[in-house]
Amino acid sequence: MDDYYCKAYPNIYSTDDITKIISSSCPNCNYFNIEFEYTNMYVLNARKFQTFCDTDVHTFSNVSMDNKIMQESTIITWLSKINVPQDAFRLVVANILECANDMVRRSKKNKNQRVFPIRVDFVVTRASEDESDEDDDYEIKDEEDEESVSFEDEMEVEEEENNGLVPAAKSCIEELEMVKVEEVGKCPICFEDFNVCVRMPCLHMFHMNCIRDWLEVGNSCPLCRYKMPTSKIE
Repeated sequence: MDDYYCKAYPNIYSTDDITKIISSSCPNCNYFNIEFEYTNMYVLNARKFQTFCDTDVHTFSNVSMDNKIMQESTIITWLSKINVPQDAFRLVVANILECANDMVRRSKKNKNQRVFPIRVDFVVTRASEDESDEDDDYEIKDEEDEESVSFEDEMEVEEEENNGLVPAAKSCIEELEMVKVEEVGKCPICFEDFNVCVRMPCLHMFHMNCIRDWLEVGNSCPLCRYKMPTSKIE
């Protein structure tokens, strides 16, 4: 099952020039500009932490607030056009509308604001189809025969293929918060259920062994790429 991450927030990096151009064309109109970064992260091999990311950025400009075009059905139409999975619509729509409504409320303090730039970060973590192929049972048996190779040897080989990834600081890994969740969750690395897990500073949760092994290879969160302190500064 795919795992989704979505965060919508005011885009503080929007330029004043764009704001002036739009505002001058209709001084009394209010607009949203939405920048949507869509990342597909494919987990090629969860045990060896092999991933491949494909990112596209989509822009929805000059979206009028006054004509009530920021309705849920309109957003869903956008999401369909850029191939966002249907079962992620509710999550994405809720994040965008929450951000939009919050920006409108805050704008009452600044009546001259006419353009409201929103940034949306959306990540889909997908398991490799090869991992779940039931026709490869004989290959799984062969892999079990090869388990005599130690995990340490496996990690040494993996480190040579990490393309310069820097491990997170060991002290930071050890200090990660253990939490117990009320509802059973799913680890984005191994795709297995958990009710006791480790929470990263970015609030994403994983099995202790999964995220520890991941951070010993590279210092970023598998979902949002939040950077942990590295061992170089210890």
